[in-house]
Amino acid sequence: MIIREVFRNWAGFGGDGYLGGNPPVGEEDGRAKIQNQPAKVLVSIYQMKDALSVTYVGSVLSAADGTWRIEGIDRNKQYRVIGADLGRSVNSAIQDWIIPAKLGG
Repeated sequence: MIIREVFRNWAGFGGDGYLGGNPPVGEEDGRAKIQNQPAKVLVSIYQMKDALSVTYVGSVLSAADGTWRIEGIDRNKQYRVIGADLGRSVNSAIQDWIIPAKLGG
């Protein structure tokens, strides 16, 4: 799994949350995919104040199995997650208003 920490030491921005694409557990599968197949994808995270006001948090390249994680973000905020296909065969996948999970929880 590819892991990147962001904002851990930045006053006012850090937190104990993470966003990630985890391996399947039951029917839940959070991995990055292209055409429903796990793939290497550029995942970018933006903190959302509203639909128009966003702040870039960070990006990470998922592993070949689609797993990824960005840690150290504020769980009291909501985020936009964009997955971009490096091969440019499909449009980006976008999820809005995402709430991070607690690290270690």
